Amino acid sequence: MDDREAGTGKPVAHEIILAHPVFNLMQWLANAPSGDEVARELTLNYFQLLGATQTRLAVTNLDGTLSFVGDFGFEKTLTGTTQDLLYWQTRTDEIAKIEIGQNGLGWSTSGTYLQARVNDFGDNRGWITVGFTNKDVNRVDAEQLMQVLKHVVGIYMATQIQTKRTNAANNRSTAGREAFTPRQLSILAGMVEGKTNHELASELGFSVSTIRHETMRIYQLLSVSDRREAAREALDRKIF
Repeated sequence: MDDREAGTGKPVAHEIILAHPVFNLMQWLANAPSGDEVARELTLNYFQLLGATQTRLAVTNLDGTLSFVGDFGFEKTLTGTTQDLLYWQTRTDEIAKIEIGQNGLGWSTSGTYLQARVNDFGDNRGWITVGFTNKDVNRVDAEQLMQVLKHVVGIYMATQIQTKRTNAANNRSTAGREAFTPRQLSILAGMVEGKTNHELASELGFSVSTIRHETMRIYQLLSVSDRREAAREALDRKIF
C-alpha cells in the first residue's frame, strides 16, 4: 500500500525527512546561517512539500517583547525588529491569534498557519510559524514534521541567543550612575523594585511609550537585554 497521502501523490512527513535528512540540517545549522536563511531552508526543503510558502522565527524575551530573527515568504519581513507583546496581543489578524496546545503546537482558525513553541532557553522562548497556501493541508503530517524540526531549530536558536549574550558580556559598558538622566534613574529604580512599565508610567506621570523608550535606552547603557539583567547590573554597579 502506498504510504503517500491518499489520492494526492503528495509526500508524507517521514518521506520528507528521508529525502532531506534532519542530520544534514543539523550539520548545516552548525555553520551559523542567518535566521532568514534558516526560515528559507525550512520552507523550501521541508514544509513546501506539504504546501507551505512562509516561515517565521521569533523569540519571546523576559521583558515582554517579541524579537523576530528570521523570515521567508512574507510580504513584509520583520527580521531584526522587536515588538511589545501588549501590542502583539491587540492585533486581530489570524497569525497573531493562534492558540498553542499542550503539545506545543497550534493552528490558526482557517488552518493556514501552524505555530510551534520551541524549547525554553532560560529567559527566552522560541517560536516557529509556518504558513500554507491552502486550508486542506494534511495537519497530521505537518504536525509530525514540525515536532521533529522544532527540536533541531531549537538547538540553533539557543546557540544564537547564547552567542548574543556572550558578545554583550564581552562588550559590556561600565556606565555608572552619572551616565543616566534623573528620569532614567527613577525608571531603573522601579525595575530594581520589580515594577512594570504601566506601574512606572502611573507612578512617575509619564506615558507608557515614554517609559518603554527610556527602558530601551537603559538597556543600551547597561549592555543588557531585559529587566532582570538591568536590575542585577544596577545593583552590581552600586548605582543605588
